[in-house]
Order: sequence, then structure tokens, then C-alpha cells
Amino acid sequence: MRLASSLALFACLSAQAQVVPRVGAVVPGVGVGAGSLWRGNLGGILGQQPSRVTMDDLGRFDQYLAGAGAYCAALTAADYAANRLMVRSMAAYVRTMNAYSINPGMRSYLGRISTRISAFPCAWAGGQAEPLAFDPVPPPVNTEPPFSLTPPDVPNVAAADKETFSDLRARYSVDATKAASAWKSAALMNARLAAQGASLNADTAATVARFQLLFGLAAGSMLDHRWDEVTEHLQAVEQETAKVTKVVGR
Repeated sequence: MRLASSLALFACLSAQAQVVPRVGAVVPGVGVGAGSLWRGNLGGILGQQPSRVTMDDLGRFDQYLAGAGAYCAALTAADYAANRLMVRSMAAYVRTMNAYSINPGMRSYLGRISTRISAFPCAWAGGQAEPLAFDPVPPPVNTEPPFSLTPPDVPNVAAADKETFSDLRARYSVDATKAASAWKSAALMNARLAAQGASLNADTAATVARFQLLFGLAAGSMLDHRWDEVTEHLQAVEQETAKVTKVVGR
């Protein structure tokens, strides 16, 4: 059993070296530091534009999930919170890809990944895992967006990082407000189109669906004190919001 666990950890760490490089210090070992690295590198895969995702990307995602158990040791409350955000982001990623991709091979692979996400062991501290949905995301129909409009509370921010953290919290709030407005406009447009037997085009619907994923990644990176990654995910939110706004208005 110990050998199997060691091999799983080695495989997962080896997979990390192939993933989109992330900003931030590499902390070896398991537990809090390694979990932060794992989440950061996984965010590099999930944050890619759907049109650029390849089977190799899904393969790396699958490898990460296969070795996830190696990162369940000595988790803190912040780790559990960040992992819950990551689980929701992973599910949102699969929903978005299922809506975007028509490749049968990729759809099949996404089904396999969905099974791994459902069995993810590191997000629920003795509690009942929340139900997750993996079916393609329909065009927005609700007026309330499925992402938090406020950034998470982050403990133990170093004095040297407090100004950066404060700026990112403010940026998150502004971006979330704008994205929520775009979400509601898209929902209203979709309702009007539905009355005519139509719906939002697939690209716009997929772009709107990415809001939940990207805000989840930004919040998780904030909990991990990975400020450059927070900036990266919020920049992606701003780009996606601009695309949606161009189609549906403010």
C-alpha cells in the first residue's frame, strides 16, 4: 500500500512538470504546500480557452485526478475551502467542455474525468459531498449568477502582501459585479429568444458558463496566497465579460 501511494505521488508530480507552468514557489512534499502547487498547476489546465483544449490536456487533467489522494494529508481549513472551490471549478470545466466540444473522443474522456471528480477525496472534511452536475450548461435562464460576488476571506496574509491582497479583493468585486450584469443580460436575452423558439449561440453560452469556473479559480488561488494566479484568472474574467457584453449589452 505504501509503495502504491508513493508511485501515485511520483506519477502526479511527474505530470505536474508537463503542465502549463504556473507562477509561484514550488513547495515539495505533501500537505498544504504541495496541495497549493497541485491546485495552481491544475488551474493552468482549467483556465484555458475551450477551443484550445486538446486530448493531451484532458490526459494531464486525468493524471492529476488519479494522484489526488497524495494531497489529502494534514489539510488545513483553508485547504479544504480551496479544494471545495477546485471541485466546483472542475465540474464547471467539464460542463463547459461538454457544451463546447462535439468530438466524441473528448466527450467520452470527459465522462471518465467526471467519475474521478465525483470521487475526489480531499474537499469534504468528514461531511457529505455536495452533488455535482456535469451535463452541458444550458444558456443562462436564472437572473442570479452561479458565482460569488465577493472574494473569500483569506487568513494569515503576510504584511508585505496586504496591499496586493487588498487590490485583488477590490478587483475581484468589480469584476464580479460586471460579470453578474453580463450574466443577467444574457439570461434576459435568452428568455426573449426562447419565446421565439431560439436561444443564445453556443459560443456566447459557453463564454457565460466560464464565469463560474474562472471566479472559482480566482477565489481558490486567493486562498492559496498565489497572487499572480488571481490576477491571471481575473484578467480572463474581464476578457470573457467583454465578449459577452459585446453580444448582449450591459
